[in-house]
Amino acid sequence: MLILSMFLWGFTYTDGLYTDEFMQFGVGARALGMGNAFAGLADDPTAFYWNPAGLAKIKNRSLFLMYSKDFDTLVTTTTAAFVYPSASHTLGLALYWIAVPSIPITDSIPDSGYVIREWVNISDYITYFSYARPFHSIDIGINVKGIFRDWGITTGYGIEADCGLLSTFKDIKYGINFVNLIGSKIYWQDTLATDVFIPFLIRAGCALQEQSSIGKFNICLGCDISPEKRVAQFSALNMDTYLGAEYWWNNKFALRIGLDKGLFTGGCGIVYKTIKFDYGMKFHPELGLVKRLSGYITF
Repeated sequence: MLILSMFLWGFTYTDGLYTDEFMQFGVGARALGMGNAFAGLADDPTAFYWNPAGLAKIKNRSLFLMYSKDFDTLVTTTTAAFVYPSASHTLGLALYWIAVPSIPITDSIPDSGYVIREWVNISDYITYFSYARPFHSIDIGINVKGIFRDWGITTGYGIEADCGLLSTFKDIKYGINFVNLIGSKIYWQDTLATDVFIPFLIRAGCALQEQSSIGKFNICLGCDISPEKRVAQFSALNMDTYLGAEYWWNNKFALRIGLDKGLFTGGCGIVYKTIKFDYGMKFHPELGLVKRLSGYITF
């Protein structure tokens, strides 16, 4: 029996049992600094990931780039996105790439446990095609996602879709994103590989926006709910929670703090003309440090 242990990536593949929480590392240093409580705010180019409806409010063309070292460089995440707004709608294109080096492939030996047979590098490449537009008092956004998975020993592909809604009531924004609506699976090149179903996820959140004489504040709450989760902050509900806050001084400099499933996060941001640059970090007591840099230019 072949066992591929991928605990660092949130995957477990063993004896026919499969749990897949891929694409859950997040996008954007700003969101990370705010505890990944971003589904209800989603007001920058990273909205394609958190809530595609947020793209409807972007007024300028934007080019976004991100590089993240997760868990002391054991996982790297790279993202590039382009957002193109028009008078009636917004289009987006993004590539999200996760890479995990040196994953052991093991063989089961009776009465001896497991023996490492070889080491492989694995990657996921997810391409997002996004469309968003206002509809009365609600913004609506959809993603179509093409997925290519390279696990070293085999490759696979799949297609999925997301649908997000975002609205505002007084000073509060609230939104919901239905992630992986199709419920499809990864189709492997190796016909003997076990089917992998891509889990459905409900991502919801709200954001209180306040403007005062000393600056601008965003306070955000969020949660993820999935019936397929095997490990969750609140296991009875299959739910993880997120909390974040952001302070902007003179719309030029930002400080951020948050709680991502109970883990502290923090970060900062700076704006120079049409360039926005962000740094975020999170420390996991068992897996180590997540460090993320991202930024985008508008034109």
